[in-house]
Amino acid sequence: MRVLTAVVLAIDLVLAARPVAAQAPRPTVGVAFGGGSARGIAHIGVIKWFEENHIPIDVAAGTSMGGLVGGSFASGMSADELRALITGTDWDVMFGSSSFPFKNVRRKEDARSYPSRLEFGLKKGIVPPTSLNDGQQVDFLLARIAAPYFALERFDDLPTPFRAVAVDLVKGERVVLDSGSLATALRSTMSLPGIFPPVVRDGRVLVDGGALDNIPADVVRDLGASTVIAVDVGYAPSTSINYSIFGLMGQTLDAMMRTSTRKALQSADLVIAIDVAGFGSLDWRRADELITRGYQAAEAHRDELLKLRLSDAEWQEWLAARERRRRTDLPPPTFVTTTGVAAKDTMAVEHLLARHLNKPLDITALQIDLETLSGLDRYQSVDWQLTTENGRTGLLVRAREKTYAPPFLMLGLTVENTTSENFRVQLAARYLGFDVVGSGSELRIDGALGADPTVGASLYEPIRGSRVFARAIAGAGRRTFNFVADDVVVAEYRESRAGIEGAVGLNVSRISEVSGGFYFGHVSDSVRAGDPGLPELSGAETIFRLHWLYDGQDSPAIPSHGLRVRADFSQTFDSPEIAGVERTNKGLTQADVSVTSFYPVGARHRVFWVFSGGTSFDDTPLPTRQFTVGYPYVLDAFGVGEKRGDHYAVITFGGLRRIGRLPDFMGGPVLVGAWLENGTAFNSHENVDLNSQVGLGITMDTLVGPVIVGTSFGLDGGWRVIFGVGRIFR
Repeated sequence: MRVLTAVVLAIDLVLAARPVAAQAPRPTVGVAFGGGSARGIAHIGVIKWFEENHIPIDVAAGTSMGGLVGGSFASGMSADELRALITGTDWDVMFGSSSFPFKNVRRKEDARSYPSRLEFGLKKGIVPPTSLNDGQQVDFLLARIAAPYFALERFDDLPTPFRAVAVDLVKGERVVLDSGSLATALRSTMSLPGIFPPVVRDGRVLVDGGALDNIPADVVRDLGASTVIAVDVGYAPSTSINYSIFGLMGQTLDAMMRTSTRKALQSADLVIAIDVAGFGSLDWRRADELITRGYQAAEAHRDELLKLRLSDAEWQEWLAARERRRRTDLPPPTFVTTTGVAAKDTMAVEHLLARHLNKPLDITALQIDLETLSGLDRYQSVDWQLTTENGRTGLLVRAREKTYAPPFLMLGLTVENTTSENFRVQLAARYLGFDVVGSGSELRIDGALGADPTVGASLYEPIRGSRVFARAIAGAGRRTFNFVADDVVVAEYRESRAGIEGAVGLNVSRISEVSGGFYFGHVSDSVRAGDPGLPELSGAETIFRLHWLYDGQDSPAIPSHGLRVRADFSQTFDSPEIAGVERTNKGLTQADVSVTSFYPVGARHRVFWVFSGGTSFDDTPLPTRQFTVGYPYVLDAFGVGEKRGDHYAVITFGGLRRIGRLPDFMGGPVLVGAWLENGTAFNSHENVDLNSQVGLGITMDTLVGPVIVGTSFGLDGGWRVIFGVGRIFR
């Protein structure tokens, strides 16, 4: 027995002394997130499946929307956080005319006078806009995601090492971004030409990387991944050709991207091709469906992917290591610094942002303040990040200058029917220049052809940098007044005038101003057609005017909320008159007010009310200075010129329901609505004839401005078709 025991001990000692084979290290898993605009939301479903099945993503790279999702994941966000980010984004604001609520009152009036979304520049000749969207809201979204990583040196130090892929337009080559500002890296890879402006970074002009490397599997391989998974959210198969000009351009770009994709996928060990049939590149609002498609695509590769699964203990260890690398703290900034901001705006920016210093940063409030700066329209966009200087943390504000403006060229097309069959068409243009005669000055030169041709210029000049300003105006124009009976124009009266005006005013706030001054000019009235029963006259005219404007609405076309008030008072001291003609503009005193207010009701509805009213007090003006109804929401069953008077008052209540949207970047909401109007235009209180009308119509926010198509019925008889394009709302 002793011998047997000794033999067993000897064997144990020998076995213990033998070297144990080292456990093979697990593969490094890398994921390439491909581009595909809104279809890239499906990446979140893939990440969700990975998390549920304990599949690690050790390194990642992304292009375009894949860059946004991949970069956000790399910053430490989970699939649930990514889902909340996407579904919580207001895509109407993201891709809409988002700067209007933050414009100052003068720029709001520019946008109302010229509501086209296309803004041309005159810095280097007549240059169209760089893109359909300024990217301002995208910048804010990315700044919020990347904020805690302001001191990051390399993207290898993120919770998940990451690369973003872009294209340098200068050298025509792919650029792999691995350091610097994470926000600008993500912005670069998302800069789809024509949709968002390019990003200038490190001497390069960067745009969406999809054209050269739409699914950067090769970049993931270079990151050291031993197992590369490529996620393709590209394009649904199509055997048809769209032979329209934009269709051919789009399909040509698609073909180029598919070619680069096939080459890049050679570096992948596994390709997860997501079924995106039925989804377009602008289906941002179908996030839940896209996420489900991504989840299903990962499930279809279950057997292959589970080979990469970690044990529960390993998974928890992996999650803990990733969480330790995540940064969430935002130290309170103690100073403000700027780059790209004009010298005259720097002091205003520092004053505006002073309330954010030496306390926890409120990102929402900060971005609202910065939108005020972007609302000046001097800059392409404005973004922010935290920075360090001499051991202190500060707030860095970066402004990107517009390459094509100022000065600006604004174009406007107005088409509206004054009766059911008569149309008024006008093509107008405005030159807008900044700092022409001093810091803060604004020069506007206008011209219009077609109906009511005009030419004019206006110079705005702040006085010594204060809120007090002076304004000088000069202009000439011709206007035709229709006299309508039974929806037919029976006579036309024409007025020509030329003159100058000087006024002083006060900027009560960013969205309100009051001004007053004198107009000196020459007016000439004549009969153009028919017999309006009016005299022909000519002579000098002197008028004192007071004007107040408040504009708190969020759109120049179809507001969803906000109040706008316009009030005018005028005293005419001198005007030509004809002996024996009772009506005259000489000595005329008038007041006119217009109020519109919109309120959102849920996500798809909005209600509104409109009040318009004016009086000539005890005076009897010529028809050229009488009040006229017949415009949208102002007794619009009447033809314009069918009903006018020395006084008027109209109140309208209505509701609008959103039934769709024009494609993102091409317009805004499409709404169907109904409204009830009550009011009248009259000469004396003895002949007041109250009118009640009901209007029905569809209104669209398009690239050229609002479009309305509808009809209006008078409850006491009469109706009119309503059609308008451009500046149609008074």
